[in-house]
Amino acid sequence: AADGGVNIVKINLYWEYMVANGESADRPGSEATPFDATDPASPYYNWSGYDRIIRKIDSRGMDTLLGIVSTPKWARISACVSSGVCSAKPDDYADFAKAAAQRYSGTFDPGDGDGVLPRVRFYQAGNEPNFYLFYKPFLNPNGSPAAPYEYRKSLNAFYGAIHSVDDSNVVVAAGLAPNGVKGKSIAPLDFTRRALCMTGTYKNPRPIAGCNFKVKADAWAIHPYTTGGPTHVPASGDDMSVAALPRMQKLLKAATKAGKLTSNNGQTQLWITEFSWDSKAPDPGGVPWALQTRWVAQAMYLMYKANVRTMIWFGLRDQPKGANWSWTFQSGLYLRGASIAKDKPKQVLKAFRFPFYAQLAGKTGVSFWGRTPNSQTATIDLFGRRGARGGFSKIGSVKANVNGIFTGLIRK
Repeated sequence: AADGGVNIVKINLYWEYMVANGESADRPGSEATPFDATDPASPYYNWSGYDRIIRKIDSRGMDTLLGIVSTPKWARISACVSSGVCSAKPDDYADFAKAAAQRYSGTFDPGDGDGVLPRVRFYQAGNEPNFYLFYKPFLNPNGSPAAPYEYRKSLNAFYGAIHSVDDSNVVVAAGLAPNGVKGKSIAPLDFTRRALCMTGTYKNPRPIAGCNFKVKADAWAIHPYTTGGPTHVPASGDDMSVAALPRMQKLLKAATKAGKLTSNNGQTQLWITEFSWDSKAPDPGGVPWALQTRWVAQAMYLMYKANVRTMIWFGLRDQPKGANWSWTFQSGLYLRGASIAKDKPKQVLKAFRFPFYAQLAGKTGVSFWGRTPNSQTATIDLFGRRGARGGFSKIGSVKANVNGIFTGLIRK
């Protein structure tokens, strides 16, 4: 990951499985040993696996985005107790979030002999709450949406807890699934409007009169998996793709202006916390390697134009094939081998590490955009050729900014 130019590694913290009594209706604790859910050193927590992973990420110069998912049975709201995707009681969710933020505050020593744990700055509240497989209660008994209204209560509690530990921490709302399907998912723009007390369409978002609920998030997140190439625009105005990202930005800006969405760190950013295309090979229904490479560079350019601040690729290596190819992701930057040591980099890794996109700019010439592999300033030499068989020659240079971004125009 570090060699591939990764800045942030996203991992899920499965609350239900790392706390005692996670599958019981009874909270852990006894009279002799009470359970303080905000205490990162509580004997009822087992953080060891996460401590090890976060130390490794930090040692290689990368940051961690810690997504807190999977609610213990005793912490689920009364309207849903059947599974770990049930919404958490806001106070319990906040207590656990505070414990995590304190443990990874950069000052906590777990006493394992390895010293103080690294700091984690980025925390994400759940995953795809607009999709029935990952969030319940999804609908009310009358069939109307329940998820947006339950989720926003949990998000606000989560936000307060994370910022109470360090106000410079960054809270990312759960990434939203890209499409609406009746009874199974709420379209991401529809979900966002409901959560943020907004109405209208993607063309004219506006606040709902008399709706006074306010949401706090330092970043709103989306998973804009895109059918076809990066320029594909969804048929439904409330669905999402890479090319439709400006619609979400417009909604977030309108909600911010109306005072419905706020951030202690300034204006709420737009993040992409999952994105990819499966590749062929290994998936016979995936995108051929060369085409996938071009699409990824262009998609990253479109994300840049839409002012997306962070994009996280799903994932590092291909998953094992399930019952059929559609059950698993073959979108890794590495082709899965018999072991990690035998994984092979795919062509798309080059585009992820060092994206470069160019397009004709009318009769003027060719415009270009790119980002350096280490996201730092540098001088970039540009080469071009005329015709498929001509040799390459230097046609110019450009300076990347402090974030490694460079743009320009090559005139004919």
